[in-house]
Amino acid sequence: MTPRLGVIGGYLGSGKTTLVNRLLSGALPGRTAVVVNDFGSVNIDADLIVSAQGDTIELSNGCICCQLSDDVSRTMKALAERDDLDNVICEVSGVGDPGELAAWRSYPGFSPGPIVVCADSTAVVRLSRDEYVADTVRRQLGSAEFVLVTKTDLATPGDVAATRAACESAAPQADVVQQDTLNPQLTAARIFNSDVRPSTAPNSVTADAHTDVHSTCTIAVPGPVDVDSLHRALSAHSERLVRAKGIVQDADHRWHEVHLAAGRVEVSERAPGAPVPDCARLVLIAAGADRTAALEKARTELAGVAGVVPMTVPGR
Repeated sequence: MTPRLGVIGGYLGSGKTTLVNRLLSGALPGRTAVVVNDFGSVNIDADLIVSAQGDTIELSNGCICCQLSDDVSRTMKALAERDDLDNVICEVSGVGDPGELAAWRSYPGFSPGPIVVCADSTAVVRLSRDEYVADTVRRQLGSAEFVLVTKTDLATPGDVAATRAACESAAPQADVVQQDTLNPQLTAARIFNSDVRPSTAPNSVTADAHTDVHSTCTIAVPGPVDVDSLHRALSAHSERLVRAKGIVQDADHRWHEVHLAAGRVEVSERAPGAPVPDCARLVLIAAGADRTAALEKARTELAGVAGVVPMTVPGR
């Protein structure tokens, strides 16, 4: 058995993890390994996780999930040597280049799956013109074989048309696919089950130093949170933060997932029966010249809501 190795990329909050979850919920046949490489330190998709040991996490549908360490070779070679996998999916950091993992598709033990880059139809046009993050966004799109236009249910028809045009311009080598809002899982299945002819065209965008324009901090939330107050506090920083995510608990001991992306904040109760997280944490990410100040201001004001405390120093 030779598993197909696919790569998922896209800017922060573009829908990468949502796509992975759809693939794991039945869009891919057989047993799948997911390799996660996140800019922040919290994986909030714990509702899929049923057990963990070391670097390997068993997921509820029989998949495995590995945290991609600094030793990429060790992780990928270990997966290539397995004989019980049908698919391997690498979810690249929201500031990373999916093309950097593309070469592993020709490594003995893998066969090529697609490089898919998610493009948020409510944000990618603006981001592709942003002084600080445009290089990152364009480089990600330049690595794509498929561009999946996401969040079309939140965008106007004009926004969707502009997104398609921007993606076709930035990724002329790629198939631009609009997500089916009625059956997004079907869209995911069609892309990942398609025949793939890996592109040999060089990426024309100069490599960017994403860590020079993005900073992150991880904060612990030691006590219960008023989710409405948290929503308002994060909304006040929605223009200064490019991403926030995490899991918190309210006064009634209910767990909630938190997302901030493209200026929108969502705080939703976790699905019934989902495993209990080890602790409550939030990850904040900012970009631009004032990113460190933006993170500190957000952390300070969130402390008034939830008593959050820093776990890592901003500036990564």
